[in-house]
Amino acid sequence: MLAAWFPHTIAASYSPADEALQQFLIRVGRRKFLVPLYKGLLAVPGGPERARRIYAQARPNYHAVATVTFDALLGYPAEA
Repeated sequence: MLAAWFPHTIAASYSPADEALQQFLIRVGRRKFLVPLYKGLLAVPGGPERARRIYAQARPNYHAVATVTFDALLGYPAEA
């Protein structure tokens, strides 16, 4: 339910949902739920910085396959 609601809160800049969105992005690791949310953040003013900040915190909890997807999407530096 949240995965369907958050794209609307992102597009509308509905700030009361910000903390719940951040916790969802940190807690949930399924790419099918997260890709639309990160893409939504990348499409709004101030969103790219916010997406990268959240991703830096969430990345250690994501599966290696997911990090490849999000590293490319967010321009995260590749690990050496």
